[in-house]
Amino acid sequence: MTEMTGRSLSPIEAPRPAPKGDRVADFRAKVRAAGQEWTGSEPDELVELLTKAAAGDPRLAAIVDAGGSLLQDFLDGYQQKTTADVSRDLAGDLADGHPVPADVLEGLTPRYLIAVVRPEEPGRAVDALRAVAGEDPLLTHRDGNVVLFIPAAGPGSGERSVTRLTQCLGGSGWLATAERDRAGLVDGFNEASYVLRLVVAGLRPSGAYTISDVLVEYAVTLHEQVRADLAAMIRPLRAHKALWETLTAFVDSDYSRNKAARSLFIHRSTLDYRLRRIGDVTGCDPTSGRGAQMLTAAMIAETLQVR
Repeated sequence: MTEMTGRSLSPIEAPRPAPKGDRVADFRAKVRAAGQEWTGSEPDELVELLTKAAAGDPRLAAIVDAGGSLLQDFLDGYQQKTTADVSRDLAGDLADGHPVPADVLEGLTPRYLIAVVRPEEPGRAVDALRAVAGEDPLLTHRDGNVVLFIPAAGPGSGERSVTRLTQCLGGSGWLATAERDRAGLVDGFNEASYVLRLVVAGLRPSGAYTISDVLVEYAVTLHEQVRADLAAMIRPLRAHKALWETLTAFVDSDYSRNKAARSLFIHRSTLDYRLRRIGDVTGCDPTSGRGAQMLTAAMIAETLQVR
């Protein structure tokens, strides 16, 4: 039988005795007690408190020191992730209603002007819009539009921001706004976005709009069944290209027959004939106030369904 010769283990290889079970249990009890009393906020403070709980035991103190370092590294990494997530698209999170850290939410201005902008050239307009929006605006993009959350600094600040943004558009583009406190930002964004859709679908001229400018269209098209009925009423007109273009020009000219005829490069009598044909196809007379309003709402409803 071959005799095995003993070999002494190196300091690295040699197992280190674990702290006594009762000592560890006692230490854990002290840690729990310390946790019940701790009111600090920094990991260093926690490590100092736990070191005292180790009661001078060098092995337990080493565990506390190593654990404290790991805790600090973990919290640093978590803080960096949270900061990166928030700074990536805070405006987008607010618009979509995504959860925002409580400390970030508390740091927001109490009230905001929400502006949804569709400039003629979105890519080139972003920097200009941000520059005129005021102090510390939050910016994101949704559905090809520029979305701005502009702090409402006080009475009149919203109107001034709207004026600057409208001037920045330079007569080519649309702007829809709503004002809300920070608890209602999603609702404000949804309102401004829908107002913008109505304005664009209704062929409104470039400018700034709020819900008060499209109350009838807003009320009518918000109801799904009413919107479907209006779209169905005017859809047959799509089959007549000249009639659809005529109605579009008539609405775009604010129901002026002379302006509509000039924009279409047709004689006034030709326009009148086409308007009568529109009445025959849809059952609504576009030359009457009620008929014009009905057809405009129907055009908007149909356009919204197409999109």
